[in-house]
Amino acid sequence: MAEKKVVRYKLVKHKWPDEIKAERDRRKKRFAVVAACICCFVAGYFVHTVVGSSSVQNDEDFEKLASIYEIMKNDFYFGKDIENLDETLLNGAIFGMVESGGDRHTAYMLPAEAKEFTSSMEGSFVGIGVRYYSIDENTFIVDKVLKNSPAEEAGVQAKDQIYAVNGTVCQNMKLDDIEKLIKGKEGSDVEIELIRDGKHITKTMARRAVSGTVFSEIRGNTGLITLDSFADTSSDEFHAHLEDLKACKQLVLDLRNNGGGYLNAAQEIASYLIPSDDVIFKEKTKSEDPVVYYALDYPKYTFEQIVVIVNEDTASAAEVLAAALAENKHLNVTLVGTQTYGKGTVQVPLTFKDGSYLKYTVAQWLTPSDTCIDGVGITPDVEVKLDEAITIGAPDIEDEVFEADTVNVAAKSVQLYLKFLGYPVDRSDEYFSLQSSKALAMFQKAEGLTADGKIHAETIEKLISCVVKQWRLHEVYDTQLTKALEIANGR
Repeated sequence: MAEKKVVRYKLVKHKWPDEIKAERDRRKKRFAVVAACICCFVAGYFVHTVVGSSSVQNDEDFEKLASIYEIMKNDFYFGKDIENLDETLLNGAIFGMVESGGDRHTAYMLPAEAKEFTSSMEGSFVGIGVRYYSIDENTFIVDKVLKNSPAEEAGVQAKDQIYAVNGTVCQNMKLDDIEKLIKGKEGSDVEIELIRDGKHITKTMARRAVSGTVFSEIRGNTGLITLDSFADTSSDEFHAHLEDLKACKQLVLDLRNNGGGYLNAAQEIASYLIPSDDVIFKEKTKSEDPVVYYALDYPKYTFEQIVVIVNEDTASAAEVLAAALAENKHLNVTLVGTQTYGKGTVQVPLTFKDGSYLKYTVAQWLTPSDTCIDGVGITPDVEVKLDEAITIGAPDIEDEVFEADTVNVAAKSVQLYLKFLGYPVDRSDEYFSLQSSKALAMFQKAEGLTADGKIHAETIEKLISCVVKQWRLHEVYDTQLTKALEIANGR
Protein backbone atom coordinates (compact mmCIF):
# COMPACT_ATOMS: atom_id res chain seq x y z
CA MET A 1 0.00 0.00 0.00
CA ALA A 2 1.14 3.57 -0.62
CA GLU A 3 2.61 5.40 2.36
CA LYS A 4 0.13 8.23 2.03
CA LYS A 5 -3.42 7.00 2.15
CA VAL A 6 -5.69 9.22 0.11
CA VAL A 7 -9.24 8.63 1.30
CA ARG A 8 -11.77 8.62 -1.54
CA TYR A 9 -15.28 7.21 -1.50
CA LYS A 10 -17.39 5.34 -3.97
CA LEU A 11 -21.00 5.14 -5.01
CA VAL A 12 -22.83 2.66 -2.85
CA LYS A 13 -22.63 -0.30 -5.17
CA HIS A 14 -26.07 -1.79 -4.50
CA LYS A 15 -27.96 1.48 -5.17
CA TRP A 16 -28.81 2.43 -8.73
CA PRO A 17 -29.15 6.11 -9.69
CA ASP A 18 -32.95 5.95 -9.67
CA GLU A 19 -32.87 4.24 -6.27
CA ILE A 20 -30.69 7.02 -4.90
CA LYS A 21 -33.10 9.61 -6.25
CA ALA A 22 -36.08 7.79 -4.75
CA GLU A 23 -34.35 7.59 -1.38
CA ARG A 24 -33.61 11.29 -1.44
CA ASP A 25 -37.18 12.06 -2.43
CA ARG A 26 -38.37 10.13 0.62
CA ARG A 27 -36.01 12.10 2.82
CA LYS A 28 -37.21 15.35 1.33
CA LYS A 29 -40.79 14.46 2.19
CA ARG A 30 -39.83 13.46 5.69
CA PHE A 31 -37.93 16.64 6.44
CA ALA A 32 -39.59 19.06 4.03
CA VAL A 33 -41.24 21.33 6.62
CA VAL A 34 -38.30 21.72 8.93
CA ALA A 35 -35.54 21.73 6.32
CA ALA A 36 -37.00 24.66 4.44
CA CYS A 37 -37.30 26.71 7.61
CA ILE A 38 -33.98 26.20 9.33
CA CYS A 39 -31.48 25.13 6.68
CA CYS A 40 -29.54 28.38 6.68
CA PHE A 41 -29.77 28.79 10.44
CA VAL A 42 -28.03 25.48 11.08
CA ALA A 43 -25.35 26.40 8.56
CA GLY A 44 -24.64 29.49 10.62
CA TYR A 45 -24.84 27.62 13.89
CA PHE A 46 -22.48 24.91 12.60
CA VAL A 47 -19.89 27.38 11.37
CA HIS A 48 -20.03 29.25 14.67
CA THR A 49 -19.63 26.05 16.67
CA VAL A 50 -16.78 24.57 14.64
CA VAL A 51 -14.89 27.69 13.58
CA GLY A 52 -15.82 29.95 16.46
CA SER A 53 -16.92 32.89 14.32
CA SER A 54 -19.11 35.15 16.46
CA SER A 55 -19.64 37.46 13.49
CA VAL A 56 -21.72 34.80 11.78
CA GLN A 57 -24.02 34.38 14.76
CA ASN A 58 -24.53 38.11 15.06
CA ASP A 59 -25.32 38.56 11.40
CA GLU A 60 -28.83 39.95 10.95
CA ASP A 61 -29.88 37.23 8.51
CA PHE A 62 -28.87 34.47 10.85
CA GLU A 63 -30.62 36.12 13.75
CA LYS A 64 -33.83 35.95 11.73
CA LEU A 65 -33.29 32.30 10.97
CA ALA A 66 -32.40 31.60 14.58
CA SER A 67 -35.79 33.01 15.49
CA ILE A 68 -37.45 30.69 12.98
CA TYR A 69 -35.62 27.75 14.53
CA GLU A 70 -36.90 28.68 18.00
CA ILE A 71 -40.43 29.02 16.65
CA MET A 72 -40.26 25.62 14.98
CA LYS A 73 -38.86 24.06 18.14
CA ASN A 74 -41.24 25.68 20.62
CA ASP A 75 -44.40 26.80 18.82
CA PHE A 76 -44.79 24.55 15.76
CA TYR A 77 -48.07 22.67 16.37
CA PHE A 78 -47.01 19.37 14.81
CA GLY A 79 -43.74 19.44 16.72
CA LYS A 80 -45.51 17.61 19.53
CA ASP A 81 -45.84 14.58 17.25
CA ILE A 82 -42.15 14.45 16.31
CA GLU A 83 -39.90 12.31 18.47
CA ASN A 84 -36.53 13.93 19.26
CA LEU A 85 -37.63 17.19 17.68
CA ASP A 86 -34.28 18.98 18.06
CA GLU A 87 -32.44 16.14 16.33
CA THR A 88 -35.08 15.92 13.63
CA LEU A 89 -34.83 19.65 12.93
CA LEU A 90 -31.05 19.49 12.77
CA ASN A 91 -30.87 16.43 10.52
CA GLY A 92 -33.62 17.76 8.30
CA ALA A 93 -31.74 21.01 7.84
CA ILE A 94 -28.50 19.21 7.03
CA PHE A 95 -30.20 16.97 4.49
CA GLY A 96 -31.72 20.08 2.95
CA MET A 97 -28.38 21.86 2.73
CA VAL A 98 -26.58 18.89 1.23
CA GLU A 99 -29.27 18.11 -1.31
CA SER A 100 -29.74 21.74 -2.33
CA GLY A 101 -26.30 21.60 -3.95
CA GLY A 102 -27.67 19.28 -6.61
CA ASP A 103 -24.73 16.85 -6.40
CA ARG A 104 -25.87 13.25 -6.06
CA HIS A 105 -22.46 12.20 -4.75
CA THR A 106 -22.42 14.66 -1.86
CA ALA A 107 -24.36 13.05 0.97
CA TYR A 108 -25.05 13.24 4.68
CA MET A 109 -25.58 9.95 6.51
CA LEU A 110 -27.04 9.21 9.91
CA PRO A 111 -24.88 7.02 12.19
CA ALA A 112 -26.35 3.62 11.24
CA GLU A 113 -26.10 4.29 7.51
CA ALA A 114 -22.61 5.77 7.93
CA LYS A 115 -21.40 2.67 9.77
CA GLU A 116 -22.71 0.40 7.02
CA PHE A 117 -21.14 2.57 4.33
CA THR A 118 -17.67 2.75 5.89
CA SER A 119 -17.73 -0.98 6.69
CA SER A 120 -18.34 -1.71 3.02
CA MET A 121 -15.07 0.05 2.21
CA GLU A 122 -12.92 -2.12 4.46
CA GLY A 123 -12.81 -5.04 2.03
CA SER A 124 -12.53 -7.66 4.78
CA PHE A 125 -15.04 -9.37 7.06
CA VAL A 126 -15.29 -12.29 9.46
CA GLY A 127 -16.84 -15.30 7.77
CA ILE A 128 -15.96 -18.33 5.67
CA GLY A 129 -15.24 -16.62 2.34
CA VAL A 130 -18.04 -17.39 -0.09
CA ARG A 131 -20.13 -15.19 -2.34
CA TYR A 132 -23.57 -16.57 -3.14
CA TYR A 133 -26.81 -15.64 -4.85
CA SER A 134 -30.44 -16.73 -4.63
CA ILE A 135 -32.53 -18.44 -7.29
CA ASP A 136 -35.57 -18.10 -5.04
CA GLU A 137 -36.23 -17.94 -1.30
CA ASN A 138 -35.33 -21.64 -0.93
CA THR A 139 -32.32 -21.95 -3.24
CA PHE A 140 -28.95 -20.31 -2.50
CA ILE A 141 -26.00 -21.05 -4.76
CA VAL A 142 -22.29 -20.45 -4.17
CA ASP A 143 -21.06 -18.09 -6.86
CA LYS A 144 -17.39 -17.67 -5.95
CA VAL A 145 -15.03 -18.90 -3.25
CA LEU A 146 -12.48 -16.44 -1.88
CA LYS A 147 -8.78 -17.13 -2.18
CA ASN A 148 -7.11 -18.43 1.02
CA SER A 149 -10.45 -18.60 2.82
CA PRO A 150 -11.88 -21.26 5.19
CA ALA A 151 -14.33 -22.22 2.44
CA GLU A 152 -11.54 -22.78 -0.09
CA GLU A 153 -9.58 -24.84 2.41
CA ALA A 154 -12.68 -26.92 3.21
CA GLY A 155 -13.31 -27.66 -0.47
CA VAL A 156 -16.44 -25.58 -1.04
CA GLN A 157 -16.99 -25.10 -4.77
CA ALA A 158 -18.82 -22.69 -7.04
CA LYS A 159 -22.34 -23.94 -7.90
CA ASP A 160 -22.69 -25.78 -4.57
CA GLN A 161 -26.14 -25.19 -3.08
CA ILE A 162 -26.22 -23.97 0.52
CA TYR A 163 -28.86 -26.23 2.07
CA ALA A 164 -28.40 -25.58 5.80
CA VAL A 165 -26.23 -23.60 8.22
CA ASN A 166 -25.65 -25.01 11.71
CA GLY A 167 -28.68 -27.25 11.23
CA THR A 168 -31.00 -24.46 10.12
CA VAL A 169 -32.44 -25.32 6.71
CA CYS A 170 -32.27 -22.35 4.34
CA GLN A 171 -35.91 -22.07 3.35
CA ASN A 172 -38.16 -19.02 3.13
CA MET A 173 -35.11 -16.82 3.60
CA LYS A 174 -33.47 -13.82 2.01
CA LEU A 175 -29.77 -13.31 1.30
CA ASP A 176 -29.43 -11.21 4.46
CA ASP A 177 -30.80 -14.10 6.52
CA ILE A 178 -28.16 -16.46 5.12
CA GLU A 179 -25.44 -13.90 5.78
CA LYS A 180 -26.45 -13.61 9.44
CA LEU A 181 -26.27 -17.40 9.81
CA ILE A 182 -22.85 -17.71 8.17
CA LYS A 183 -21.11 -14.74 9.78
CA GLY A 184 -20.15 -14.82 13.44
CA LYS A 185 -17.41 -14.38 15.99
CA GLU A 186 -13.88 -14.90 14.72
CA GLY A 187 -12.61 -18.37 15.62
CA SER A 188 -16.06 -19.89 16.08
CA ASP A 189 -17.10 -22.91 14.01
CA VAL A 190 -19.88 -23.00 11.47
CA GLU A 191 -21.32 -26.13 9.86
CA ILE A 192 -22.51 -25.78 6.27
CA GLU A 193 -24.59 -28.49 4.60
CA LEU A 194 -24.23 -28.33 0.82
CA ILE A 195 -25.86 -30.07 -2.11
CA ARG A 196 -23.46 -31.00 -4.91
CA ASP A 197 -24.52 -33.13 -7.87
CA GLY A 198 -27.62 -34.17 -5.94
CA LYS A 199 -25.69 -35.37 -2.89
CA HIS A 200 -25.62 -33.76 0.56
CA ILE A 201 -22.18 -33.03 2.00
CA THR A 202 -21.27 -31.25 5.24
CA LYS A 203 -18.31 -28.94 5.83
CA THR A 204 -17.24 -27.50 9.18
CA MET A 205 -15.12 -24.35 9.13
CA ALA A 206 -13.72 -21.87 11.64
CA ARG A 207 -14.73 -18.32 10.88
CA ARG A 208 -11.92 -15.83 10.36
CA ALA A 209 -11.20 -12.50 8.73
CA VAL A 210 -11.14 -12.82 4.95
CA SER A 211 -10.70 -10.31 2.14
CA GLY A 212 -13.28 -10.39 -0.60
CA THR A 213 -13.05 -7.88 -3.45
CA VAL A 214 -11.04 -9.83 -6.05
CA PHE A 215 -11.65 -13.21 -7.71
CA SER A 216 -9.71 -14.97 -10.45
CA GLU A 217 -9.54 -18.09 -12.58
CA ILE A 218 -7.48 -19.41 -15.47
CA ARG A 219 -8.97 -20.23 -18.87
CA GLY A 220 -6.19 -21.82 -20.92
CA ASN A 221 -3.64 -19.05 -21.53
CA THR A 222 -6.02 -16.37 -20.32
CA GLY A 223 -6.34 -15.10 -16.77
CA LEU A 224 -9.73 -13.76 -15.70
CA ILE A 225 -9.90 -11.32 -12.77
CA THR A 226 -13.14 -9.94 -11.36
CA LEU A 227 -12.68 -6.80 -9.27
CA ASP A 228 -15.78 -5.93 -7.23
CA SER A 229 -14.66 -2.68 -5.56
CA PHE A 230 -11.64 -0.62 -4.55
CA ALA A 231 -11.42 -1.20 -0.81
CA ASP A 232 -8.60 -1.16 1.75
CA THR A 233 -7.55 -4.69 0.86
CA SER A 234 -8.05 -4.61 -2.92
CA SER A 235 -4.50 -3.77 -3.99
CA ASP A 236 -2.93 -6.60 -1.99
CA GLU A 237 -5.63 -9.00 -3.16
CA PHE A 238 -5.10 -8.00 -6.78
CA HIS A 239 -1.35 -8.54 -6.45
CA ALA A 240 -1.85 -12.03 -5.01
CA HIS A 241 -4.16 -12.99 -7.87
CA LEU A 242 -1.73 -11.63 -10.47
CA GLU A 243 0.90 -13.94 -8.98
CA ASP A 244 -1.42 -16.86 -9.68
CA LEU A 245 -1.89 -15.68 -13.27
CA LYS A 246 1.68 -14.69 -14.14
CA ALA A 247 2.04 -17.58 -16.60
CA CYS A 248 -0.98 -16.38 -18.59
CA LYS A 249 -0.47 -14.54 -21.87
CA GLN A 250 -3.75 -12.63 -21.82
CA LEU A 251 -5.76 -10.94 -19.09
CA VAL A 252 -9.49 -10.28 -18.95
CA LEU A 253 -10.36 -7.76 -16.22
CA ASP A 254 -14.06 -7.64 -15.30
CA LEU A 255 -15.07 -4.25 -13.85
CA ARG A 256 -18.81 -4.62 -14.37
CA ASN A 257 -20.97 -3.36 -11.51
CA ASN A 258 -17.87 -2.01 -9.77
CA GLY A 259 -19.05 1.26 -8.23
CA GLY A 260 -15.56 2.44 -7.30
CA GLY A 261 -13.94 3.11 -3.95
CA TYR A 262 -10.59 4.48 -2.85
CA LEU A 263 -8.70 6.28 -5.62
CA ASN A 264 -5.38 5.31 -4.08
CA ALA A 265 -6.42 1.66 -4.49
CA ALA A 266 -7.08 2.30 -8.19
CA GLN A 267 -3.65 3.92 -8.50
CA GLU A 268 -1.97 0.97 -6.81
CA ILE A 269 -3.80 -1.66 -8.86
CA ALA A 270 -2.99 0.17 -12.09
CA SER A 271 0.65 0.29 -11.00
CA TYR A 272 0.95 -3.49 -11.33
CA LEU A 273 0.09 -3.25 -15.04
CA ILE A 274 1.26 0.21 -16.16
CA PRO A 275 4.95 1.21 -16.44
CA SER A 276 6.26 3.27 -13.52
CA ASP A 277 5.89 7.04 -13.84
CA ASP A 278 3.19 6.82 -16.52
CA VAL A 279 0.11 8.91 -15.69
CA ILE A 280 -2.82 7.12 -14.02
CA PHE A 281 -5.16 10.09 -13.52
CA LYS A 282 -5.26 13.79 -12.67
CA GLU A 283 -7.21 15.60 -9.99
CA LYS A 284 -8.58 19.11 -10.54
CA THR A 285 -9.85 21.26 -7.67
CA LYS A 286 -11.51 24.69 -7.78
CA SER A 287 -8.38 26.66 -7.01
CA GLU A 288 -5.35 24.59 -7.99
CA ASP A 289 -3.70 23.26 -11.11
CA PRO A 290 -4.38 19.55 -11.64
CA VAL A 291 -2.44 17.16 -9.41
CA VAL A 292 -1.00 14.29 -11.44
CA TYR A 293 -0.94 10.73 -10.04
CA TYR A 294 1.62 8.41 -11.60
CA ALA A 295 2.13 4.65 -11.67
CA LEU A 296 4.10 3.56 -8.62
CA ASP A 297 7.27 1.50 -8.60
CA TYR A 298 5.43 -1.79 -8.06
CA PRO A 299 6.17 -5.26 -9.49
CA LYS A 300 5.00 -5.32 -13.11
CA TYR A 301 2.91 -8.03 -14.78
CA THR A 302 2.83 -7.98 -18.56
CA PHE A 303 0.26 -9.50 -20.91
CA GLU A 304 0.10 -9.61 -24.68
CA GLN A 305 -3.52 -8.49 -24.55
CA ILE A 306 -5.67 -6.95 -21.82
CA VAL A 307 -9.45 -6.86 -22.25
CA VAL A 308 -11.48 -4.82 -19.76
CA ILE A 309 -15.22 -5.48 -19.42
CA VAL A 310 -17.33 -2.49 -18.37
CA ASN A 311 -21.02 -1.64 -18.11
CA GLU A 312 -23.39 1.13 -17.05
CA ASP A 313 -22.58 0.49 -13.37
CA THR A 314 -18.81 0.71 -13.78
CA ALA A 315 -18.11 3.96 -11.95
CA SER A 316 -15.64 6.24 -10.21
CA ALA A 317 -12.35 4.49 -9.34
CA ALA A 318 -13.28 1.65 -11.71
CA GLU A 319 -13.50 4.21 -14.52
CA VAL A 320 -10.13 5.62 -13.43
CA LEU A 321 -8.56 2.19 -13.88
CA ALA A 322 -10.33 1.47 -17.17
CA ALA A 323 -9.30 4.81 -18.66
CA ALA A 324 -5.71 4.56 -17.41
CA LEU A 325 -5.29 1.15 -19.03
CA ALA A 326 -7.07 2.09 -22.25
CA GLU A 327 -5.08 5.30 -22.79
CA ASN A 328 -1.65 3.87 -21.99
CA LYS A 329 0.46 3.67 -25.15
CA HIS A 330 2.59 0.81 -23.81
CA LEU A 331 -0.32 -1.60 -23.41
CA ASN A 332 -2.59 -3.46 -25.81
CA VAL A 333 -5.99 -2.84 -24.21
CA THR A 334 -9.53 -3.28 -25.50
CA LEU A 335 -12.64 -2.14 -23.62
CA VAL A 336 -15.72 -4.34 -24.10
CA GLY A 337 -19.29 -3.85 -22.90
CA THR A 338 -21.48 -0.76 -22.58
CA GLN A 339 -21.01 2.93 -21.76
CA THR A 340 -19.81 3.40 -18.18
CA TYR A 341 -21.62 5.38 -15.48
CA GLY A 342 -19.69 8.64 -15.70
CA LYS A 343 -18.68 9.54 -12.14
CA GLY A 344 -15.71 11.84 -12.55
CA THR A 345 -15.74 13.52 -9.15
CA VAL A 346 -13.77 13.06 -5.93
CA GLN A 347 -15.29 13.01 -2.43
CA VAL A 348 -13.69 13.41 0.99
CA PRO A 349 -15.25 12.41 4.34
CA LEU A 350 -16.06 14.25 7.54
CA THR A 351 -17.14 12.14 10.52
CA PHE A 352 -18.94 13.75 13.45
CA LYS A 353 -18.78 12.75 17.11
CA ASP A 354 -22.21 11.11 17.02
CA GLY A 355 -21.14 8.84 14.15
CA SER A 356 -22.97 10.77 11.45
CA TYR A 357 -21.02 11.36 8.29
CA LEU A 358 -20.68 13.84 5.46
CA LYS A 359 -18.97 13.06 2.18
CA TYR A 360 -18.69 15.97 -0.18
CA THR A 361 -17.23 16.61 -3.60
CA VAL A 362 -13.94 18.53 -3.67
CA ALA A 363 -12.60 17.87 -7.15
CA GLN A 364 -13.00 16.29 -10.56
CA TRP A 365 -10.61 13.70 -11.88
CA LEU A 366 -9.35 13.58 -15.45
CA THR A 367 -7.99 10.73 -17.55
CA PRO A 368 -4.31 10.79 -18.61
CA SER A 369 -5.39 12.59 -21.80
CA ASP A 370 -7.14 15.31 -19.73
CA THR A 371 -10.61 13.99 -20.54
CA CYS A 372 -13.41 14.64 -18.04
CA ILE A 373 -15.85 11.72 -18.06
CA ASP A 374 -18.22 13.13 -15.42
CA GLY A 375 -21.81 12.71 -16.57
CA VAL A 376 -20.59 11.14 -19.81
CA GLY A 377 -18.79 7.90 -19.04
CA ILE A 378 -16.33 5.92 -21.12
CA THR A 379 -17.33 4.44 -24.47
CA PRO A 380 -16.05 0.88 -24.96
CA ASP A 381 -14.07 -0.06 -28.06
CA VAL A 382 -16.45 -2.95 -28.68
CA GLU A 383 -20.06 -2.47 -27.61
CA VAL A 384 -21.74 -5.64 -26.38
CA LYS A 385 -25.08 -5.60 -24.58
CA LEU A 386 -26.56 -8.34 -22.44
CA ASP A 387 -30.03 -9.64 -23.14
CA GLU A 388 -32.48 -6.98 -21.95
CA ALA A 389 -34.25 -9.54 -19.77
CA ILE A 390 -31.15 -9.56 -17.56
CA THR A 391 -30.81 -5.80 -17.24
CA ILE A 392 -34.38 -4.48 -17.21
CA GLY A 393 -35.07 -5.06 -13.52
CA ALA A 394 -38.22 -6.16 -11.74
CA PRO A 395 -41.52 -4.28 -12.11
CA ASP A 396 -43.21 -3.29 -8.86
CA ILE A 397 -46.91 -4.11 -9.17
CA GLU A 398 -47.77 -5.03 -5.55
CA ASP A 399 -51.29 -6.53 -5.66
CA GLU A 400 -52.20 -5.42 -9.17
CA VAL A 401 -53.26 -7.96 -11.82
CA PHE A 402 -53.02 -7.30 -15.57
CA GLU A 403 -54.90 -9.16 -18.27
CA ALA A 404 -54.23 -9.50 -22.00
CA ASP A 405 -54.88 -6.59 -24.36
CA THR A 406 -53.75 -3.95 -21.86
CA VAL A 407 -50.95 -1.43 -21.61
CA ASN A 408 -49.30 -1.77 -18.20
CA VAL A 409 -46.07 -1.21 -16.29
CA ALA A 410 -45.17 -4.91 -16.11
CA ALA A 411 -45.84 -5.95 -19.71
CA LYS A 412 -42.41 -5.15 -21.13
CA SER A 413 -40.48 -6.96 -18.40
CA VAL A 414 -42.76 -10.01 -18.45
CA GLN A 415 -42.58 -10.37 -22.23
CA LEU A 416 -38.78 -9.99 -22.20
CA TYR A 417 -38.52 -12.64 -19.48
CA LEU A 418 -40.71 -15.03 -21.48
CA LYS A 419 -38.74 -14.43 -24.66
CA PHE A 420 -35.46 -15.08 -22.81
CA LEU A 421 -36.86 -18.38 -21.51
CA GLY A 422 -37.93 -19.45 -25.00
CA TYR A 423 -41.69 -18.86 -24.83
CA PRO A 424 -43.49 -17.64 -28.00
CA VAL A 425 -44.26 -13.98 -27.26
CA ASP A 426 -44.91 -11.57 -30.12
CA ARG A 427 -44.07 -8.27 -28.43
CA SER A 428 -41.55 -6.75 -26.02
CA ASP A 429 -43.10 -3.38 -25.17
CA GLU A 430 -45.65 -2.04 -22.69
CA TYR A 431 -48.60 -3.65 -24.50
CA PHE A 432 -49.48 -7.09 -23.16
CA SER A 433 -50.80 -8.96 -26.18
CA LEU A 434 -53.11 -11.96 -26.42
CA GLN A 435 -50.26 -14.07 -27.81
CA SER A 436 -48.01 -13.09 -24.91
CA SER A 437 -50.82 -13.95 -22.48
CA LYS A 438 -51.02 -17.43 -24.01
CA ALA A 439 -47.24 -17.78 -23.68
CA LEU A 440 -47.49 -16.69 -20.05
CA ALA A 441 -50.15 -19.34 -19.40
CA MET A 442 -47.76 -21.95 -20.83
CA PHE A 443 -45.06 -20.78 -18.42
CA GLN A 444 -47.45 -20.77 -15.47
CA LYS A 445 -48.57 -24.31 -16.20
CA ALA A 446 -44.97 -25.53 -16.52
CA GLU A 447 -44.09 -23.98 -13.15
CA GLY A 448 -47.16 -25.23 -11.28
CA LEU A 449 -48.88 -21.85 -11.07
CA THR A 450 -52.47 -20.99 -11.91
CA ALA A 451 -52.40 -20.89 -15.71
CA ASP A 452 -54.66 -17.87 -16.20
CA GLY A 453 -52.33 -15.94 -18.51
CA LYS A 454 -52.52 -12.90 -16.23
CA ILE A 455 -49.63 -10.88 -14.84
CA HIS A 456 -49.42 -10.83 -11.05
CA ALA A 457 -46.68 -10.67 -8.44
CA GLU A 458 -46.32 -14.43 -7.91
CA THR A 459 -45.82 -15.02 -11.63
CA ILE A 460 -43.28 -12.21 -11.92
CA GLU A 461 -41.32 -13.63 -8.98
CA LYS A 462 -41.19 -17.06 -10.63
CA LEU A 463 -40.20 -15.56 -13.99
CA ILE A 464 -37.32 -13.69 -12.41
CA SER A 465 -36.21 -16.81 -10.56
CA CYS A 466 -36.08 -18.78 -13.82
CA VAL A 467 -34.22 -16.00 -15.66
CA VAL A 468 -31.65 -15.69 -12.87
CA LYS A 469 -31.14 -19.45 -12.83
CA GLN A 470 -30.49 -19.58 -16.57
CA TRP A 471 -28.20 -16.54 -16.45
CA ARG A 472 -26.16 -17.83 -13.52
CA LEU A 473 -25.80 -21.44 -14.60
CA HIS A 474 -25.16 -20.98 -18.32
CA GLU A 475 -22.26 -18.72 -19.27
CA VAL A 476 -23.43 -18.58 -22.89
CA TYR A 477 -25.86 -15.84 -21.83
CA ASP A 478 -22.95 -13.65 -20.69
CA THR A 479 -22.28 -12.24 -24.14
CA GLN A 480 -19.90 -9.59 -22.78
CA LEU A 481 -17.59 -12.13 -21.16
CA THR A 482 -17.81 -14.36 -24.23
CA LYS A 483 -16.71 -11.50 -26.50
CA ALA A 484 -13.92 -10.49 -24.11
CA LEU A 485 -12.51 -14.03 -24.13
CA GLU A 486 -12.74 -14.15 -27.92
CA ILE A 487 -10.76 -10.91 -28.27
CA ALA A 488 -8.20 -12.00 -25.68
CA ASN A 489 -7.59 -15.21 -27.58
CA GLY A 490 -7.40 -13.50 -30.98
CA ARG A 491 -10.69 -14.82 -32.33
